[in-house]
Amino acid sequence: MPLFGNRRRQHREVPTYIGRKFSSRAGVEESIAHFRSAITQQLGTEPEFFTAEWTGPDPAPVTVIGAVPPGTAPAARRQATSYLALWPDGGMHFVAPDYAVRPTPPLVGMWKMRDASLASTGSVEADEFGVGGR
Repeated sequence: MPLFGNRRRQHREVPTYIGRKFSSRAGVEESIAHFRSAITQQLGTEPEFFTAEWTGPDPAPVTVIGAVPPGTAPAARRQATSYLALWPDGGMHFVAPDYAVRPTPPLVGMWKMRDASLASTGSVEADEFGVGGR
């Protein structure tokens, strides 16, 4: 028998991260206003904002805001949309299409300039987030 034996390796799936978790002491409406301002500043022009339907796990957020850069072709809308889900306790999930490339987009700094209580609390796993429609 070999000295180190032949142990079976347990296969664990590596989580797929799609966004950032934040918390803020600002209310839901104020957080939405800060997000709108910061993403508009990052893009250099105001995106199209819409409300998305939550299909993720419970508890459901109070609201989910989607933002699509202006002029995005209809076929590319789903892949180009950023989402912000907001819970009443100040928790937020920000999911961006380019998260794998830019886990900390410039809008985070712009957002913190508007809301000093904004704090990163982790990463959003793919199975923690779901939206329908659009």
